[in-house]
Amino acid sequence: MQRCSSWLNKILLGSSLLFAAAATIAPVAQAGDYPHPYQQHRSMTDGSAWWRRDVYGGAAHIIIDLSEQRAYFYKGDQLAGISPISTGVAGNRTPTGSFRVSEKELFHRSNLYGHYVDRAGFVRKSSVDVRVHKRPAGTVFRGASMDFFMRINGAVSMHAGKVTGRPESHGCIRLPWHMAKIFYENAPMGTKVTVRH
Repeated sequence: MQRCSSWLNKILLGSSLLFAAAATIAPVAQAGDYPHPYQQHRSMTDGSAWWRRDVYGGAAHIIIDLSEQRAYFYKGDQLAGISPISTGVAGNRTPTGSFRVSEKELFHRSNLYGHYVDRAGFVRKSSVDVRVHKRPAGTVFRGASMDFFMRINGAVSMHAGKVTGRPESHGCIRLPWHMAKIFYENAPMGTKVTVRH
């Protein structure tokens, strides 16, 4: 009986040490710390994407920081959310300056970049630029998906897309799908967008 009791004490002590160790290495803030009702997809694993539902009032203002590859969403002077982004690569850099959201479209497709697909819908040539790549016979152009599209300057827009935290686009500002949705729903037409180095 004493041997059983000793064994049980060791298990309980080991469990409490594991919980204590986990508590000390747990990150201070994760994306899940700021839940949003529409946030159904995982944020970046480093916890850099978050949204606070408790921030109300004040004009929306989005700041795009090219050097940090981050987008900051303000409501008045209060920070409501942060998202990782991917902006334009060399030769197609995202322009800096002060802009406004001039067009919004929930499900937008690019008229320049996408894929050539056959009549059955199979991709025959991917990642094409219609100005550069010739369309193979028997195919049609299908523009790249740009959900939660918000135009800010000519062809440059904010939209959902592949995000790695480094420049990768043709000039647009890509956000993870769930963060693009949140930004879209909280940025009315005319929202100020500041793009800085």
